[in-house]
Amino acid sequence: MKKNKSLKKSIIISCIICLSYLFLCSYLNTAYHIEFIFIIFLINYIFSKLYSFDEIRTSYKQLEILIPLFNDLNITKKLPSTRGYAASPDYLYKIKETIEENKPNLILEAGSGVSTLITAYCLEKIGKGKIISLDHNEKYANQTRDELKKHNLCKYADIIYAPLKKYDLSKNKSLKWYNIDNCEIKENIDLFIIDGPPVNTKSSKLPRYPAIPLMLDKMKVGTTIILDDARRENEQKTLKLWEKEYSSFEFNYLDDNDKGIAIIKKIK
Repeated sequence: MKKNKSLKKSIIISCIICLSYLFLCSYLNTAYHIEFIFIIFLINYIFSKLYSFDEIRTSYKQLEILIPLFNDLNITKKLPSTRGYAASPDYLYKIKETIEENKPNLILEAGSGVSTLITAYCLEKIGKGKIISLDHNEKYANQTRDELKKHNLCKYADIIYAPLKKYDLSKNKSLKWYNIDNCEIKENIDLFIIDGPPVNTKSSKLPRYPAIPLMLDKMKVGTTIILDDARRENEQKTLKLWEKEYSSFEFNYLDDNDKGIAIIKKIK
């Protein structure tokens, strides 16, 4: 979205400069050069593709969070990327804080990746617990398994390859979510980390909505949910539906971060 705004801004600026140039040429009764107009549009287009000051500032802020995260968890090996679609450092830090405060025994995660590693590091630090991470993409599931091996964290995490499957839900028919038929969850979930499925799977308009209705019977009073990308339109709609349909949960939205984080707690 920021890139689109930058592109629109560059087009407007280019038009203003070129119209001013054409007006000046007309006023001075001189011929205009199409090459000049082309160069102006080209320069502004290239500029729009570069990082804006806000993006640089955001990246720097995320780096400031990532450094103490490495120190707190004694991470000495390289982690996968924490930019783009991956979990941002501020989201990872919120996961760390929640685990240290609640000391969960069982964590369920929707969407594996760098957040799985950070969670496993946290469990290693508190000396107990397990994370079960679902991933609809077999390639990414295998990548996360490989990363866990590199970091010697396999005892704290199980990665489940769970292709997306259609579920018939009462008010939202035929929504896709992870196939949990072969996922044995023998105890109640203490912490539920939701960072998937991604919106680009085209599974549905609300790909993360099924998380609560499908896993509700595995949650207890005190279960905490951490939803990533909560500022995004799809997640905003999902949160509104959850709030309307599930009065047993308390909803908290945090906006002072990279992508928006929702903290949801089962209170009854």
